[in-house]
Amino acid sequence: MFYAMRVLIGQEKNVAALLAQSIKHEDTGISAILAPESMQGYIFVESDKMLDMRHPALRVPNLRSLVEGDVEFDELKSFLNPEPAMVNIIKGSIVELTSGPFKGEKAKVVRIDEAKEDVVLELIEAAVPIPVTVKGDQIRLIQKEAE
Repeated sequence: MFYAMRVLIGQEKNVAALLAQSIKHEDTGISAILAPESMQGYIFVESDKMLDMRHPALRVPNLRSLVEGDVEFDELKSFLNPEPAMVNIIKGSIVELTSGPFKGEKAKVVRIDEAKEDVVLELIEAAVPIPVTVKGDQIRLIQKEAE
């Protein structure tokens, strides 16, 4: 059975790591822990036993509660093979930066390194064209390659 657990937003990976450590020598029945990046405030666990939040191994900082009911595996499949962030981005596309020091700026894609998931951009509104390298998940596509 799969269970969803509420955690403090931004602490999903930390809670998953702490939970993995605390259940290592305990018999909780938990066999897998999933902390998907695209879902904030939740982690998922697979257990062959009914989970009880009163169990000492489940007393982990920032772990809030157990969501009522169990989760179907079909609902978790999309988190196991997430779609690449740069799937529609091509050279010449216009993008907006979503994080970092240039957040909100528009830029043109100059080069894409798919192996590292890096994108080299030139800021459109800059007086001098400066190449900026960012990760593919830090940009949002506005317009495909201008014709």
